[in-house]
Amino acid sequence: MGFSVVPVAFGVVMAVLDLVMMSTVKQVGAGTWPVRTGLPFATLVYALEPFLFLQAMKYTGEGLSVVNLVWNLSSDVLVTLMGVFWFGEKLHGTRWIAVGMSLVALTLFAYTEKE
Repeated sequence: MGFSVVPVAFGVVMAVLDLVMMSTVKQVGAGTWPVRTGLPFATLVYALEPFLFLQAMKYTGEGLSVVNLVWNLSSDVLVTLMGVFWFGEKLHGTRWIAVGMSLVALTLFAYTEKE
């Protein structure tokens, strides 16, 4: 068993694309970014995800399930923090505990077990 930040790093890079895409969609929904440019931009950004996902599987040697979970957990944490600190959304009580547990899960995924 060893510790490797590489799968988590790929997850964070993919999550950053999620941040760009989702913040764009949020702005389109709020009327601060025109639909005619915002949605195509968000779609183009999100179109990079399959390429990064494939590279993550190839480079890390991890399968679909691990890469997907790391990406989803990274995205959940980062998008939640963006919603709270950038867009002023609110989280209370046990939801913050859930965010913390997601960080614990990401740390556990950084440990690699090779058979």
